[in-house]
Formats: sequence, C-alpha cells, structure tokens
Amino acid sequence: MQKKVAVLLADGFEEGEAVVFIDVVRRSGMHIDVLACKNDLVMKTYFGTRISADFTLEEKFEQDYDAVMMPGGPEGTDNLTNNSLVIEFLKRHIAKNKYICALCSSPAKVLGKHDLLEGKYFTTGSGLEGLVEKGDYLDKKVVVDGNFITGKGLGVSFDFALTVAQTLRTDDPDHILWQADHIYYEGWPESVERISR
Repeated sequence: MQKKVAVLLADGFEEGEAVVFIDVVRRSGMHIDVLACKNDLVMKTYFGTRISADFTLEEKFEQDYDAVMMPGGPEGTDNLTNNSLVIEFLKRHIAKNKYICALCSSPAKVLGKHDLLEGKYFTTGSGLEGLVEKGDYLDKKVVVDGNFITGKGLGVSFDFALTVAQTLRTDDPDHILWQADHIYYEGWPESVERISR
C-alpha cells in the first residue's frame, strides 16, 4: 500500500525546505497531501514564492497519515505552534506511532514548545535548542529517534527528505539509495544519526 505523508504549511514557511521534501518523497513513490494550516490554499512563503496547498488541514484533519512533516521558517513555525488544530493533529499522530518529521525551527518551536520531544534526541536550527526544555539536543544534520525525524535546516533538506523516504519505504529502501544516486546527491546516508534503543 502506498504510504501517505502530510506536509503542514503555515504562512511564512521556508519554501526551499518544503519543495525539496515534497519532490524527493513524491519521486520515491509516496503520496503527499500539502495542507494549508489556514482557511485558504494560497500560501505566503518566507521569501515570497507563490505556492498553493492541496487542501486545508481542516479538510483532512480526520485522516491518518504515515508521516507528518513540517518545514521551518520563523513566521511559519510561529503560526504552526499557535494553531491548536496543528498541535491536536500532531498529538494524534504521535499517539498512533506515526512518523513526525520536523525541519529547521519546527523541532524546537513547534514540537519542543509543546513538550512533544520529551525523551527523544533531536536536532534543530542552531541556537534554537535552548527553547526545548524536554528533549535531548544533538548537533547533527539529521537525527532519527524512533518515530521522530528531525533536521537542522535548508542546507540538509536532501539528507532529511531522503532519510524520511528511506524510513517509510521499508518495502524497497534500495530504491531511495538509487534516487539519491539518480539526482547526484552524495554524503547521505552517512550524514544521519540514528538512535538505537
């Protein structure tokens, strides 16, 4: 069965992080719903790129996904963390042991602010780790701890997206290695810190 991933976007999100993730995961054979965490589909991005979502979060709120992804962006993560629907959606997916995939400022400003990283190793944009009271910071590009996958920021977007894709595609992980080679991406998966428990 095809894996399904939700990408949560709020106005001010980092468009480079979102677009790389969507591209890599879709080309890896998974279905993505890009969800606007507001009442319309036209999004305001960090650097003004025009992007539209597929659905609003409210429209897809009752659906369960195999993974939920959030990009960074200072304003975008402020808007995500202040949206009670987003937090409820995340908590439900965490309770069902779905993958939570947070990049750049979203590990600290969304997950950390709501104590959702308690007992987990994570990474986040430099200087933001101090915002997380419950969770263990690692200064790594990408950290995988159980069902949490976190990444530092835009510069590691490919490492992050490929890691999420390989984690989800347990039926064919070699396909993801092939995809990395196909796009001439080097240095992965060596860049990933996987926590063994």
